[in-house]
Formats: sequence, C-alpha cells, structure tokens
Amino acid sequence: MSYHVLVPVDGSDRGFAALEYALTSFPDASITALHVDDPRHDPGTGIGDSSPAEPPDGREDGGVLERAADRADESEHDGEFRMEQREGRPHAEILSVTAGDDDDRGVDHVVLGSHGASPIDQPFLGRVSEAVVRRAPVTTTVVPESTDAIRERQFPGKVLVPVDGSEQSTAALEYALATFPEARHTAFHALALPVDRSRASAEGTYLEKILSAHEHRADELLEAATDLADEYGATLETATADEKPAAAIVDYAEANEFDQIVMGSHGRSLAARLLVGSVAERVARRSPRTVTLVRGVSASV
Repeated sequence: MSYHVLVPVDGSDRGFAALEYALTSFPDASITALHVDDPRHDPGTGIGDSSPAEPPDGREDGGVLERAADRADESEHDGEFRMEQREGRPHAEILSVTAGDDDDRGVDHVVLGSHGASPIDQPFLGRVSEAVVRRAPVTTTVVPESTDAIRERQFPGKVLVPVDGSEQSTAALEYALATFPEARHTAFHALALPVDRSRASAEGTYLEKILSAHEHRADELLEAATDLADEYGATLETATADEKPAAAIVDYAEANEFDQIVMGSHGRSLAARLLVGSVAERVARRSPRTVTLVRGVSASV
C-alpha cells in the first residue's frame, strides 16, 4: 500500500514550503494537496495567520491547487499526486480528510506550514496548525521555514531524534532511520537535571549521586538507540544536554545546524496531550527547523 501524505495548501508561502518538503522527502508516496476555502475569512489568509496575507503571485484562491500541481510536475516526485478542494473551517476539514470520514483513503502523514515566532516574542503555530498538531491521529510534520529555505536544504540532511526511553521516542527513531536512511542521524537526550548545578560543584555532596544517576540513565538510553541503529545498518551519533527537554532540543538543533527534528508524540488522550504539550508541542512551536511528531509505536514509511 502506498504511503499517503496530505498537504494543506492555502496560497501562503509556508503552505508551499510544506508541499516542497513533502515532494522532496517522500518521492514515491501518494501526495494529496488539499485546499480549504473558508468563507468566513479573507481568501488571502494563510495557515496560522490571524490577518490577511497576499497570495505570493497575486492570483485568487482558485489557482492554489493548480500551482501545487505545477510544482509537483516540476519536481522529481514519482508518486501519485492528487488535488482536493473543500469548503469549511480549515482545521476541521483537514482533520476530516485525515480521519478518512468520506472514504478509506488511508492518510498516513500530514505536512503543513507554520508561521513561526510572533513579533511579541510568544512563538506559535497558528490556529489551524495548532489544532491539527494536537488532534491529528497520524504522524504530523510542521514546516516553519520559507519555500526558498526548504529548497536550499539538502533533505533529509541532519536529523535530530530526541530519545527518552518511551515507546514513542523509539518509534520516532525507527521512523527516522527507515524513512531517511541517507540522513546523518543524532540521538539526543536532555538530562533535565532536578538541580541547577554542574558536576564540579556537586562533587562530594548528595547531588553527585543524583547527577550520576541521570548520566547513567542517559548512557543506557543512547546505547539502546545505537543498538537500534545497528539493526538498520545506520551510523548514529549521540549527544546530551543539561537543559530542560524542550529548550534543550530546540537550542541544540539550532546551534548545530540540524535540518529537521523527528520526535515521538504521546497520542490523543487528555493526559497524553498534556504531556505532549510540555515537550513535543513546545518544540513544534518554537523550533526554527522542520519538526515531525511521530504518532503511535510504528510509523515508518
């Protein structure tokens, strides 16, 4: 069965950046470009925007899917490319298609654009992206960069995979290794130390045992990740940081010029979403790089 990727496009540059990422990253997959006409808002409003944005080429919404098809024709994508037009609330229609309410299309993955950090220093995904990230039952990729920036990258490039010992983080590593075998993979663990003290300052105190326990746990997790990579015949680099997980992941990815982050998501229940919100969704909101949230315990292409 073909891997099926859904890409909402809305005329904004970020929407087309998501399409660019999908065409490049899934060259053999079936891709559906979805355009949702929301009659309640200005037709120039983009995914995640709260104010109107001019279409990049000055055309009306009727040309969005045509431009998406043109780009697919120009690309090296070899899989099936489909288009779908709907009317309604964008996030609801995206989720409806993803869930397969109308027929058994079997969407496996959603790739959508995000409008990144706001000018008031409060990063956000945007109302549509946020709803899809929180509620989609499938693996979701958020693309916060421009179309030009995505085209300049050599995907899959450098992939950072945070690991924490959960089934979801293992699924994310499996996904990254299976989907991007040519990438440079790094497994990353944030120590999340309970105290703001370095090892040097903790020596000879009760904190030394706490630090040692966290470091030992990190060694075990990264060793397990390396063993998994060996099963895929892949070379895996490893790294740790002392910051809290969300900040550590974003900071490390940016400082070391990773091209994308792949991490586990803990599902859709209320308790799970609270956990996701504390790490995975924070990373998706704040990262200046593309972030993929892998749902479930097996999500490889």
